[in-house]
Amino acid sequence: MNTLILLSALATGQPAPLAPATFHSPAPVAAKGDTKAGPPLLHTFDLTNATAGTVTITKVEAGCGCLRQALAAEVLQAGEKTKLALEVNTLAQPDGPNRWQATVSYKVEQPGVPARTGELLLQLTATLSREISVTPPQVAFSAAGEVSKELIVGDKRAKPLTVLKTASSATHLTVEIGQVTNGTAGRTQPITIKLAANAPTGHRDESVVLYTDDADCPELRIPVRVLKRAVGAVTATPEAVSVRLAAGQTEVSTLVQLRSPDGKAVSIAGAESDLPAVQVKCSTGSGPVATVRITVPETVAAQPGRCTVRVRMNDQGDEVSIPVSWTGKK
Repeated sequence: MNTLILLSALATGQPAPLAPATFHSPAPVAAKGDTKAGPPLLHTFDLTNATAGTVTITKVEAGCGCLRQALAAEVLQAGEKTKLALEVNTLAQPDGPNRWQATVSYKVEQPGVPARTGELLLQLTATLSREISVTPPQVAFSAAGEVSKELIVGDKRAKPLTVLKTASSATHLTVEIGQVTNGTAGRTQPITIKLAANAPTGHRDESVVLYTDDADCPELRIPVRVLKRAVGAVTATPEAVSVRLAAGQTEVSTLVQLRSPDGKAVSIAGAESDLPAVQVKCSTGSGPVATVRITVPETVAAQPGRCTVRVRMNDQGDEVSIPVSWTGKK
């Protein structure tokens, strides 16, 4: 259609109409090329209001739980600009080509014109190679009492790093640094993260930072998901779900069973994911076991990511949080 308009304008000697001014990014795709995994991958996108009205950014939705975001301003008058910073936790990403994206939802308001909405897609790409690793790259706790988990920091470089100190975002999360071991495959160092018995009940996202002696990789940030249950609360089996899409699959599903420790009947009031594309179905009725089926579609599982499924129980009044992660297509 645009080509026909242009040809018609040329034939009549009239200038072709200009495309309508929009809210946009001058460079919506950022290609970082070959990148070493370990340190966070950072990029800042410029966003411009080229419309004649006021733009309000209503939501920024990341396609992967590994993305952190920071938006400088939400409301832009005509001609104004803002910046959106994205940070990728490369520790949780596979080697090879990777693509991350964020969708910016916005509304344009102009006097005398009906408000209109739109979406702006931003993409960040890089080819990762891994010399520094943290296994597992993220930690999830689901417990009624004290519990601890160990992760291993590995470095295959000729001059490997050492974790010297740590910091936690919560007082009920403590971190212990283990002794370094040098082997033929590189240096490894164990790190133990403990969740205290007196941690407040409920679900929260925390983080642990490992500070190193390496100027090129001064810190490693570990996401920590905490679900502290009350004693006697409903439990999920498995407590966390991790899936991977095999070649030829269009989706991958996992069944989670919910039980009461005292054997009483349980029933589900409702369940949903904080990432709407991940589908959740739950059993109806009351019995010794309730079930939740979690399905991650191909459009989501093609790239690594994570979300949380929250299940509301009827009689007990509990909310059970199930961390869900996927590692990308094989």
